[in-house]
Amino acid sequence: MKVPVVFADERRGLVKAEDLQELIEQAAIVSFLRSDGECVQIATDAVRGMGGKKYRGPERRGNVLFC
Repeated sequence: MKVPVVFADERRGLVKAEDLQELIEQAAIVSFLRSDGECVQIATDAVRGMGGKKYRGPERRGNVLFC
């Protein structure tokens, strides 16, 4: 799948979805369009894998019970 992006030099283009993370890490793109139609600005919006502080508490995700 190709993802619409805006490169750092303001050119627009399409890149392979699997190449997106590497381009973000290299600061080669400044924005991209998510599959839900939302435009993401790399410098200001949340991007997967670029979260905040590491959680140091107990693991809770595996202990959820659904009724």
